[in-house]
Amino acid sequence: MSGSRGPGDAPGAGPAGRRALEFVDTHVHYWDHSVEGLHWRYLDAGFDHPRLKGMHRLDAPRFTAAELRAQAGEYAPARIVHVQSCVEEAPGLETAWLQAMADREGSPDAIVAQAHPADADIASVIEANAGHRLLRGVRDMLSPRTIDTDAFTTGFDMLADAGLSLEVLVPYPKFDAVCALADRRPDATIILGHAGQPERRDRGYFAEWSRGIARVASRPNVVVKISALASGADPQWTTDSIRGWAEHCIDSFGPDRAMFATNWPIDRLYGTYAALIEAYLEITAPLTAIEQRALFSATATRVYRLDAKVADGTLDSCQ
Repeated sequence: MSGSRGPGDAPGAGPAGRRALEFVDTHVHYWDHSVEGLHWRYLDAGFDHPRLKGMHRLDAPRFTAAELRAQAGEYAPARIVHVQSCVEEAPGLETAWLQAMADREGSPDAIVAQAHPADADIASVIEANAGHRLLRGVRDMLSPRTIDTDAFTTGFDMLADAGLSLEVLVPYPKFDAVCALADRRPDATIILGHAGQPERRDRGYFAEWSRGIARVASRPNVVVKISALASGADPQWTTDSIRGWAEHCIDSFGPDRAMFATNWPIDRLYGTYAALIEAYLEITAPLTAIEQRALFSATATRVYRLDAKVADGTLDSCQ
């Protein structure tokens, strides 16, 4: 992994110095079963996922910032980006709940809402979520099936026009469609979720995924979120088993277009918060302090406009 140090750029010495590095967790899911109109299906005992087995074991009446910080301990993130994770009875309900929580409790710090660009009602979904000051973008869980359709392109244009980022969860065979969208709207930010969702860990798959990552990284308006590597596709993960995937993302996109995340609490199924952050710290140890800061906080701060303020009903960047 590349990274040349200059004077004063050396990483913090020792565990205490490394833990002092500010972390913005860009992929966290909250729930609260007392909230009407929202349902977290993955917590149901009968829910089945091809890789994430037994998610119902994570269930509790509530999981929000307090529970996250208790699990993270000394590695608790400075700021949290919440990414949609529930079924809504009506569009915008999750965003409204999160915004009210943030106003009351100070977390989350940014909201990524649910939207499906290919759906005919995408305009009304955007409108239902608009007006909440922490809304920064949307995630589409259906993108593997629809990203290369005309309907998706039309919806993507609407999201871009609204100033919202789009996070897609697609494996490498769909990376060309991501490139086409990025080329179509260079003014829009696209986030490649979960490191391009590598579904296997063999050498052949890594080679194909690596080539795809390099293609997507050539588009300057695409950012990669390095997350869910220590997850269902690698349930017995170690720092070394995820290192190559993380390093290739960093080398391809550069620290200014890459950001770490934990996919918490889903990936609690496969380890602790501390172990995951320690793995990220070890992987990035050869990098400069500036590069580390980009990966752990600065890129996320820019992409999600975490230093923005509300003035006269509009977002003004404080950067």
